[in-house]
Amino acid sequence: MKQAILVVAFGSTVDSAREQNIDSVVKYISKSFPDYTVKLAFSSRIIVKRLRERGITIPTEQGALEQLIQDGYTHVYVQPLHFTGGEEFDKLKHNILAHEGEGRLEVLRVGRPLVYYMAQEEHPDDYQILIDRFIKSLNISGEDGLLLVGHGGLGSGNSSYGNLQFKLIRAGFTNVRVAVLENAPYITDVALPWDWLDGKRPNRIYVHPLLLVLGDHAQNDLFGDADDSVINEIAAAGYEVEPINSALGEYDVIHDIFRQHVQDCIDDIYGKRSAHRPAIPNIK
Repeated sequence: MKQAILVVAFGSTVDSAREQNIDSVVKYISKSFPDYTVKLAFSSRIIVKRLRERGITIPTEQGALEQLIQDGYTHVYVQPLHFTGGEEFDKLKHNILAHEGEGRLEVLRVGRPLVYYMAQEEHPDDYQILIDRFIKSLNISGEDGLLLVGHGGLGSGNSSYGNLQFKLIRAGFTNVRVAVLENAPYITDVALPWDWLDGKRPNRIYVHPLLLVLGDHAQNDLFGDADDSVINEIAAAGYEVEPINSALGEYDVIHDIFRQHVQDCIDDIYGKRSAHRPAIPNIK
């Protein structure tokens, strides 16, 4: 039996960001699963192409999986480093599962992104785990505000940001807001003016990326000099703003959450039908 874990990130062309935010997760997973071969792949074809032009070879998820199959692996577990489900995750899952049964493969599974389940039936609450293990650890005073800014998109996965905001409000963290760079909720929806939710004006607002990797594009959108960067929009509205220039991939606690997702994938805990639900009839 040959077993492998394939870690898949969207990717980054910035060497320092790749080392700090992606390679660090891969190293953590490798250390946690010493009996498995651990490989890295990027899902962005544009990033893979640009890296190859610079002499840096990181395969796509399809290329990496095909090589593992060619090398005779029987069990392959794919762990995405995406923040949430949605278009990118669905495309990745489709590309991976298209190879089921090839070569000597006996088991091919895809793990879940950072936030996915919301405590439905026997499933965990990934959002509450993120709040308890990561957001609380930032130690933002109740007199200050924390604005978490993700990427966002047009697909159904964009609803995860609203889910996280709902969970935060229900947990009493009205001083924490969640926005995205693309689509909604934008910062004007949740943070300007800040006091729309609880009537409190914060002493200062901390801005933290809700991104695995902080590349050049996101860096400029969040912390750049342009008038429409996130920090400058907040400052222009009369608030004191403090950037936290760290991506999610830099935190050990995020590494460990992904480690647990790998373990869940290996154990196939949540891939089965809930025990209390009736079996699906085998009919045509």
